Amino acid sequence: MENKVSFNDRMVVIVPQGLDKLWAVKANLKIPFEKIKGATIDDGILKELKGFRAPGTSILGVYYAGTFYINGEKTFFNIKRSSEAVVIQLDNYDYDRVIIGVENPRELVDQINRVIQ
Repeated sequence: MENKVSFNDRMVVIVPQGLDKLWAVKANLKIPFEKIKGATIDDGILKELKGFRAPGTSILGVYYAGTFYINGEKTFFNIKRSSEAVVIQLDNYDYDRVIIGVENPRELVDQINRVIQ
């Protein structure tokens, strides 16, 4: 199941679905618009090293969920290998990046980039 994303109160709200909440160890993420630098689609990012996972779940090459640390960066993942990767770059927030799978990645990226301008 893909993540559900909504916009309210000047925030992006990301909600993992079903058991993904358990695997990601996160019921939702609420990110203020002013903390978002931008959003892109980057399928190559799933081929990169994810780093140290804590807490979360990783099925190598299949599914990544939870918090990962590498090179001083803290990244939240909730994505299956079969999904297009939406990468949300953050500034001075709990995470440096959020990488998720959604049903309409291009639409989400465009919507995020519009609301932060």
